[in-house]
Amino acid sequence: MNVGVIGLQWGDEGKGKIIDLIAEYFDIVTRFQAGHNAGHTVYRNGKKFVVHHIPAGIFHEKLTVVMGHGMVVDLEALQREIMELEHGGVVCTGRLKVSDRIHVITPLHRFAEAWEEQFRGKGAIGTTRRGIGPCYEDKYGRRGITVGEVLDGTWGEKFNYNLSRFKCLYPDVFQTHEFAQTIQNFKTFLEKAHEWLRPYVEETDAYIRKAFKSGKALLFEGAQGTLLDIDHGTYPFVTSSYSSIGGVLVGLGLGPKAIHKVLGVSKAYTTRVGAGAFPTELKDDVGTFIREKGKEYGATTGRPRRCGWLDLVALKYACDLNDVDGIVLTKLDILDGLETVKVCTSYRIDGKLTSIFPARNDILVRVEPVYEELPGWKEPTYGVRDVRMLPSHARTYIRFIEEFTGRPVVILSSGPLRDETAWFVPPAELFGGDS
Repeated sequence: MNVGVIGLQWGDEGKGKIIDLIAEYFDIVTRFQAGHNAGHTVYRNGKKFVVHHIPAGIFHEKLTVVMGHGMVVDLEALQREIMELEHGGVVCTGRLKVSDRIHVITPLHRFAEAWEEQFRGKGAIGTTRRGIGPCYEDKYGRRGITVGEVLDGTWGEKFNYNLSRFKCLYPDVFQTHEFAQTIQNFKTFLEKAHEWLRPYVEETDAYIRKAFKSGKALLFEGAQGTLLDIDHGTYPFVTSSYSSIGGVLVGLGLGPKAIHKVLGVSKAYTTRVGAGAFPTELKDDVGTFIREKGKEYGATTGRPRRCGWLDLVALKYACDLNDVDGIVLTKLDILDGLETVKVCTSYRIDGKLTSIFPARNDILVRVEPVYEELPGWKEPTYGVRDVRMLPSHARTYIRFIEEFTGRPVVILSSGPLRDETAWFVPPAELFGGDS
């Protein structure tokens, strides 16, 4: 069985742990979009790892992991990531496959993104400033550099073209010695990159299709979340790639029959990093309580996350869009001890009540959330491994989510470690069968 794991919110739902948890039931784990703006945190053998490019399945030594052509890559950061994993005892050589058609992030992209954010002023998107968006812009502008071109040494002409174009767009920046040195250092790095890169590079789309036809079990690892999808998210405060389930097909080179099941990951509350509308955001003591208890700080940037009650209107939208078969619920334990918990069940927009999620940010910003209040629970849910041990009010909360979205909760993550998990559906049943 082939399964997609997709974030159902604005990212940071805890997908890294879930991928690491279920990867043992698969042969290959793939990433199909984004770059090192993603940060998937995994705890293994008492160590904390954060992977940015490399799929979180890398921690299972018998698995192959694939970076598909829908991604973008910072090769310097990827080299550091490989070295850090190898230093931590995680073998990448012979197991990591990198598409030769992934587009390469350059210092030009990082500068352009920082410049754009500064130019936007109060309307800034709140990006990671790692050059992801401008790299995708060059890809679709048909001037991007691919990993394959770095490998065979044919990248120079394109880079020089982009450099000339960049000088026309940002003439002042080239007056600084520092930037000129950055460019020279990057060119020197690219000239030698083939020495360490060659063992990892492959035509991954052909590899994935062959694996699918031979009956290998594929796990598709999403980054960011549905509400950040470039087309289906809260535009323009979104990422630059397809972070919903459709990204699997375009980012790996597969047909729709390759996806047998979709699991969506959602926190028991809602968080968001960066700017953009956030109807259920809490700017009070409860929001601070959730942030501090939940350690809601970005794995990639360390930025504090905005926190709020669970938005069921947005969650149902994401479930429907991705045709989710089951929900993986994370961080329920952060709500332990609250007298009551609220869930948003509808929106009031310009005085009119609706249960339809408006993806457009300019509409979403006018939303007044309508809440339903549920009783909280005093008993701890942290570390629960048996669903029968959940407090009754916590079970009521979960059932409310299921009834509203029309999807069952199949896994409850009750802590950051792999064994801090309660299975509503046994793994053999969840991942068994051919389709």
